[in-house]
Amino acid sequence: MLSDKALLKRDYEKLQFVRWVLFLITAAESAGLSSLSRARLHALLFMSFASARFYGLQPLRQRAQRTPHGPYYRAAHLALGHLVFADLVFVSDFKAHPSPKDLQFDGIFKLTKNGLQVSRVLRQTDMGMRIYNFLLDICLAAVQALEAEGVPEEQEGQSLDQMLVQDLTYVSALNRPGEMLLIEEDGSESTPTVEGLKKIQFMLSQNFFINRKDVLSAYQSILRARAEVA
Repeated sequence: MLSDKALLKRDYEKLQFVRWVLFLITAAESAGLSSLSRARLHALLFMSFASARFYGLQPLRQRAQRTPHGPYYRAAHLALGHLVFADLVFVSDFKAHPSPKDLQFDGIFKLTKNGLQVSRVLRQTDMGMRIYNFLLDICLAAVQALEAEGVPEEQEGQSLDQMLVQDLTYVSALNRPGEMLLIEEDGSESTPTVEGLKKIQFMLSQNFFINRKDVLSAYQSILRARAEVA
């Protein structure tokens, strides 16, 4: 029998993170981004939250923790742990991650058969499909940017990491003091990433028929070029 107990806000937010992380891992594998480490997962999460409003989606967080290894979301890491213990995500090369505050772990994360089935079920809702398609577009755009530059397969992981840290919102956040990386200003519903995507969309639409994935691909190609000269 289903319980009629009300779902608390904090529990609802946890479920939202579980779904977002599961979808991101699924999208990364579908796009061909196979080596998904802890740092790479959180970097992709940061970019997804920074660009979500370009797709008309609400980002789950407006800020991330600043760490020597890049952006970090405690809620996302807890969600990842739940997914691993639920046999929805498999972790290889497991090792403890040094952290003075939380019990963290690192490794390479892959979807299990059960995880794929759950992801398919969650995509049957309208919002689930919107979020998944958005995350898939981000991952496909990253792969297209790397392929366009002719990056060798063995260097794709390193090139992807260098590209992700060139995200406009991330660069802007790094230049601010404090322990937090700000994605959106208080009261604002835009980010440097969204503004950049809108400018690219406007310029490309003058001469071509484009969709939002084309804009993301062009944006990440620019980030790739910025990474080469950084």
